[in-house]
Parts: sequence; C-alpha cells; structure tokens
Amino acid sequence: MNAHGVAPRLAFLLLPLLLAVATSELSAADEHVHQHGGAGIPMGPDGKRLESYNQRHEMTPEMREGLRKKVALYRGFSDRELDMNMNAMGPDYEWYVSDPKLKGDTGVLILAHGVGENSDRILKEALTPIAEKYPTAIGYGMAMMASAHLQSAVDDLRARGVRRIILVDEGTTTKYNTLTRHWQYIFGMHPEPSYLAVPKVNAPDVEFVWTGHFNDHPLITEMLHDNARSVSTSPAGEVLIIVGHGPEDAVDNVPDLEILQVHVDRLKAKKEFADVRLINLQDDAILPVRESNVRRLRTWIQQASKSGKKVVVVAVSAASFGVQQHIKTDLRGLDYTFAEHGLSESPKYVQWVESLVAAAVAEKPQ
Repeated sequence: MNAHGVAPRLAFLLLPLLLAVATSELSAADEHVHQHGGAGIPMGPDGKRLESYNQRHEMTPEMREGLRKKVALYRGFSDRELDMNMNAMGPDYEWYVSDPKLKGDTGVLILAHGVGENSDRILKEALTPIAEKYPTAIGYGMAMMASAHLQSAVDDLRARGVRRIILVDEGTTTKYNTLTRHWQYIFGMHPEPSYLAVPKVNAPDVEFVWTGHFNDHPLITEMLHDNARSVSTSPAGEVLIIVGHGPEDAVDNVPDLEILQVHVDRLKAKKEFADVRLINLQDDAILPVRESNVRRLRTWIQQASKSGKKVVVVAVSAASFGVQQHIKTDLRGLDYTFAEHGLSESPKYVQWVESLVAAAVAEKPQ
C-alpha cells in the first residue's frame, strides 16, 4: 500500500470523454465539467474537481470481499470496521495545477496519495514551477475502488493538446509497493491490480511515460538532512532515526529498505550525528508486523536516552500531515524531537521532480 495508510474509494462506471481536436479552443462546458458515466464534477476556480472532502463511500458486499482478497490487513476486519476505515479516508480527486490556457504536447500528471486539504495544497503549490512550463495535474488518492479522477486528469491534459504524459509518483513510495503497482495497472503498465479491478485509463492517443519513485537521488538525501538539522540542537550528541511508512509485505519491505539505506549511508558519511538509523513502520501491515516495528523503534529511542543521547526522528513523507500523525501516536510518552515537515515543503522537492520530468522529456518518444 502506500505512504499514509489505506485511502479507499467508491467504484463507479467510467466512460471516456469525447474531446475536441487538440488545436481547437475549449468550450465553456469543456473547460468546467467532464462527464463520467453521466455524473459530472465541475472544475472549481482553483482547479479542483471535487465535490467534498467529506465524501462517504458506500461499500457493497462484493467490494468488501474483493478488498479482503487483496489486502491482508482487511481480512480480520468486520464489515463495520472495513466501512469505517473506508469512510475515515478522503476522496479520490483531480486538482489541475496549470493555468487552463497553457497548451503543450507534453504534460505532467503527479500521482499522490492525498492526505487532506492543507497538505494537498502544499504539494499543489510546490509544483507551480513545473505547472508554468508543462500542463500539469495531480491525481490525489490510491484509486483502490475508482479511477475516474485519473481519467479526468488525463482528459484535462488531452484537452490542452497533450499527447505525451509523464507520470510522476509524488515521492514516498518506491517501486516495491502495492500502490505503485496499482497505479501502473491503471495506466496499462502492470498486469494485475493491487486492490479492486478499477477501469483503466482510456486514452489511445496518448503515450504514458512512467518516472519517479522515492529513490536514492542525492536531493532526497539533502531534504532528509535539512529536515533533521531544522530541529537538531547538537547533532554530535543525537541519534537520527529515519522512519518510513513502508510497504506491508516483507517481500517488498526488504528491497524498499535497501533504497532508503543509501540515504542513511550518506548521512552517516557526514559524521554529524552520533548515529543514523532506519526503520519502516509498515503502517498498513497486519497488526503483529506493525507492532513489532513500533516496539523496535521505541526501544531504540529508550536506549539512546539511557546512554545520554537525544533523538531526532525524521519522517519519510512528501505530505506534511500523513504518516507523521501515526508516528506521534506510536511514540507517545518518549523523549525525542520530531522533524515532521513533509518533503514537499522543501524548495529542493520541486528540483527533484523537475529532474525526473527533464529526464523523461529527454527520452525519445516511442
């Protein structure tokens, strides 16, 4: 699963939008509303196609059965618990970032988990430099039970002449992740869905280029370092612990940690902190796995305190209000300092995304 916990959605029938030719001007109706299965969501003045952040998700028995087959965590949930989990999460939706008048043959679609209005806005505003160059949209949500918001984002980009869309993971999931594979399924790049078999994006005239992932890029190391130093008072006497959300399965967690370890090694090489450690919370894993990781993390903090060292905890998260809330709950009662800002608040974040887009643009179209 992905970066901030399960974010389920209501599945509904999706019909592709009939678009005008790329060179024609958009009509007022095209500019403000898309029709998907007869249900249109207008684009607001800020670019959002969203009815409410408080959307409820009606679950059918078939949906519950399908999710339990795909998600180990849900197998122990009652119907009521599963429904409550679904409705505790926000909606899938599109947020168009660029000026609607901007046209181009190459566009950018950011795939983001989504957390809530404030955190989603921080990410949207961080992407402004890219959105001024390329038609850019964000698809918020895990698309567990619906993919209409991703179709809508693609439609909006196509309507502005885009025929090559660069897909960028927001930056908190490596390729060893069910959410990554589910997104790739929706865009025809992976054979099986990680969750429900939602409709794939229908855009036969568009080339999709996958890039991104939370990887071993030096800029990510710098962002983690900057976050740590923003709350550090005396690094030589501090233990830095990097905490990731992590995938739920061990088969994904091992290589995921190997990628994150590159950042740990670089930070250790600076010889600023007394020690640098890494752990994945595996926030969506079954309870015994997650509890084991929390116990280990708490033990590290307690051991550091007993040895006279302070602890700085840094969350691996693009968003600012996601997995951080879970970490604070898990570490309640312990003495530590939390650098809880999301990476998207750093000016280096957009530099990292720009580097991914530039590399994809440089590739020869198929």
